[in-house]
Amino acid sequence: PPLLRRKSIQETIVESKRDCTMRVPASLFLVLLALASTAEGGWIDPDTPKEAYTTQALPATVPPQPHNTKTKKPQHHRHWYNGPPDGEPTPIPTDEPTMEPTSTPTDYPTVSPTQPPVERTYDLVFSDEFNTPGRTFHDGEDPKWTAMEKNDYTNDAQHYYAASNVYTNDEGELVIKTEAADTEIIGYSDVKKKKVRDTKHFRSAMLQGWNKFCFTGGIVETEVILPGKHNVGGLWPAFWLLGNLARHTYVGSSEHIWPWASRVCTPKASTAQLINGCQKVAHYGMEAGVGRGAPEIDIFEVQPGDTPGNHGKFMESPVGQPFASASYQVAPGRPQRVGGGYWPGPGQWYDGLAGGNNSVLNIFFYGAYNHFLSDTDPATQDYW
Repeated sequence: PPLLRRKSIQETIVESKRDCTMRVPASLFLVLLALASTAEGGWIDPDTPKEAYTTQALPATVPPQPHNTKTKKPQHHRHWYNGPPDGEPTPIPTDEPTMEPTSTPTDYPTVSPTQPPVERTYDLVFSDEFNTPGRTFHDGEDPKWTAMEKNDYTNDAQHYYAASNVYTNDEGELVIKTEAADTEIIGYSDVKKKKVRDTKHFRSAMLQGWNKFCFTGGIVETEVILPGKHNVGGLWPAFWLLGNLARHTYVGSSEHIWPWASRVCTPKASTAQLINGCQKVAHYGMEAGVGRGAPEIDIFEVQPGDTPGNHGKFMESPVGQPFASASYQVAPGRPQRVGGGYWPGPGQWYDGLAGGNNSVLNIFFYGAYNHFLSDTDPATQDYW
């Protein structure tokens, strides 16, 4: 289901007028389109213009090679920056991936991207224009969305999610408001292993469609006015999708579920993926011997700030703040990653991809080894 949320991070700065709102304009907000128009009519907003009832995928193009990248000598035998040294072509892996594109999904990742989809027309199955003023989204109030009313303790969040901080205004916009406001909470500490009393000094909102409208593929469109100033850090607005087996901020639902997508049985996945292909007994109506999980698709995550590329923490990246990140987070990934902050070495990334101008692989999240606290054993578990 789609999720809208505002994250705040350690360097949160709120202007004196405290006008930090993310708005979704009255024009077409969200369109989910699938191959078959079998959804009930109630999922489509009657205010959605008829010309938006069908669409086609954008053509796949090869972007130009960026001119603002640097090639550096490797600091370690496994770490390369923007490619191997001396401009040498990367060697062809010989064991797992194949060099040729595949026409159908594969059980294991391939070096080259799969072929672009066949041209087709997609039919509208869900939309929301938010044209009705005064809509609120407390639990049970809206058939399409639910606003969180709970603490967020993921990603070192500095905020509390309040359902009253998301609403529709008189201009036909969905408003997500972040403010400097204290909220007293009592929550369980994974570190102290007990309930603790805490105060969150910022308040924001997250809007979820979890367990209401689900889809397995298609096209998603949204129009969003981002909050704050482009050069002032602290906010983390995003629009993203998460598999329905997990629910964000409820970490008990995502442990060993996010971001798994493997369907087959492997020795390492059997101890790291909660619902894995090695299980012989069916539970909750799910077929036995088929792995399941909750991958994540970040349509955009935006980080404002004033640190340019090749400076500070972005020293090894030609792209700095502000930036927009788009990602597909899925496990298991290809093994032998270099780790966050380093460029992939030979055979560690898809071959033949080139970023556009002012765009680059997000090396700060590429190759992350994800696990919950200390429940990891790289020799027996796969968390890539």
